[in-house]
Amino acid sequence: MILEERIEALVRLGQSINNESNKELYRKAVAENPWFTVSSIEQSMNAIKDCFLDRDKLYEWLSNYDIPKEQTNKSVGLILAGNIPLVGFHDILSVFLSGHSVMMKLSDKDKLLPTYIIHLLIGIYPELQSTFKIIDRLEDYDAVIATGSDSSANIFEKYFNHVPHIIRRNRNGVAVITADDTQNDLSELPHDIFDYFGLGCRNVSKIYLEKDVSTDLIFKTIESHRDIIHHNKYKNNYDYSYALYLMNKDKFLTNDFMIMRESADISSRIACLHYEYYEDKNDLESKLSIVKDKLQCLVSSEPVLDFSHFKFGQAQKPALGDYADGVDTMTFLSQIS
Repeated sequence: MILEERIEALVRLGQSINNESNKELYRKAVAENPWFTVSSIEQSMNAIKDCFLDRDKLYEWLSNYDIPKEQTNKSVGLILAGNIPLVGFHDILSVFLSGHSVMMKLSDKDKLLPTYIIHLLIGIYPELQSTFKIIDRLEDYDAVIATGSDSSANIFEKYFNHVPHIIRRNRNGVAVITADDTQNDLSELPHDIFDYFGLGCRNVSKIYLEKDVSTDLIFKTIESHRDIIHHNKYKNNYDYSYALYLMNKDKFLTNDFMIMRESADISSRIACLHYEYYEDKNDLESKLSIVKDKLQCLVSSEPVLDFSHFKFGQAQKPALGDYADGVDTMTFLSQIS
């Protein structure tokens, strides 16, 4: 396939995804990973269709790169995460569009959905059968993109140091709340915090509050998502963290479904949200610069200094050019020779 045909294949893939006819598949995926829900899978599918599989968006994105028109003879191995549904789809798409073959080691937490997507695409274009391989062990690869924790990343760095590679580590999303932000302004912030139960690297795990902004504002804002406590695994994590902080005599605030704890750390436990106050823009810049390498995204009502930002509610809707860990995947892939 030439590049234009690869783009068209992805557009047709987007047109073929039908949430209504996939309910049984989604229920099986939930059984495979209880952190998934049918609604969260639908949310992920819709984001992929709207943000990644739109013809105009694909052409606009790829216009920034020198992508080979013809297929290459290179294979790129992908070690995919499974923390949220189809979290590795952007890597699959990128390798395919760059003209390379795709070798995927799927996460045990998310096998059904990527398999479905690949089979759906091959069903439309049978000639792509040899382009996609789902494997248990990576072999005969020319480059690797691996996603994992900080500890697994250290292992990946050593194991794949003989080939070009991208190794992804733990990242988190943060939010900046100013004294001018109202509850109405923050109405979409709960999605950034609670979508996918906060398990995504783009989820907001910490908020920076301008001085004199009350935590009551945050509690009022997130009240709309109180029903999340009825999810068994989320409640178990809430109960465990609540008990842990009590035993440790840590100071914290809670509304019975979310714990807020003042901390300089940006990574927080499930069902917990860290917060930290800042005095002014200079103080905020200083605090953010310390954790810049740990940030996946920043949400706020207005741009914050020179940091790229998303509007409230948009953290889980990255564009094609919003790369994980800030590493330009397509530039990396286009340079594999």
